[in-house]
Amino acid sequence: MLSVPLYLLKISALRPAVPLPWPTAHAVALARQVGFVDPVTVRPIPQTVPQNYEILTGLRHWLLAQRAQLSALPILIRDSLDDDEARRLIEQDLGGETTHPIAEAEVLQSWVEDGLSITAAGQVLNLSRTEASHRLRLLQLVPSVQARVAKGALEPGKARALVGLTERAQLELAQRIERERLNTRQVEVLAKAYKQGGENRRVDAPAEPSPPGKDPNITRLENELSELIGTRVTVNYAEGGRGQLVIDFDDLEIFDGVLARMGYSPG
Repeated sequence: MLSVPLYLLKISALRPAVPLPWPTAHAVALARQVGFVDPVTVRPIPQTVPQNYEILTGLRHWLLAQRAQLSALPILIRDSLDDDEARRLIEQDLGGETTHPIAEAEVLQSWVEDGLSITAAGQVLNLSRTEASHRLRLLQLVPSVQARVAKGALEPGKARALVGLTERAQLELAQRIERERLNTRQVEVLAKAYKQGGENRRVDAPAEPSPPGKDPNITRLENELSELIGTRVTVNYAEGGRGQLVIDFDDLEIFDGVLARMGYSPG
């Protein structure tokens, strides 16, 4: 059975806009223990290099693998399915437990209000301190944007960049994310432009142009490391082998979470 990196698997555009089947803490703990999750059924996405795949069944397994920080997932490839056949498989796969990020954030908030620290509350859901803090930030979004996150139309990592914007700016940028299929870095750049006065004018410039000649493998590595660590990562690489790995953080709480991900604990 073929195994592929998680980033090559994509949620199908044919999937209805319903909440994603986020895994439970128990399922994540078990997956981390065994280092394996069940396969997903996919079909190839044409004209993608490297080859990308559209998830037809087993979406919950892909989400579980992400939460368990696995690097690859076994797949079963269905090459000759048309859209109608693919849609039927996706509809059959819907159902099951759906604990979305907003629901998790609300639970975390209630525990924090009851006196638990963010770290302790996150541990109950098998989230790191950084992940728990990121969940709580989602509650600062306006309700309509939270609803997009809850139903899976807006990814949590992109939604966090909208925190601090006005309601109008959040809604406009959320619509652009979906319409233009912006990636996380593009959203961060656009959100910064909105905060600096771009709300009252159309920001048409490319959100974040790639540096000339930058290796796409380095860009992909940056994206993977950013998702793994939970904050923005930049790799500056020069000919001859010298370079820098730059990890951004907004506050000491996120910095502590980065250190924890790296296996460091003070004294």
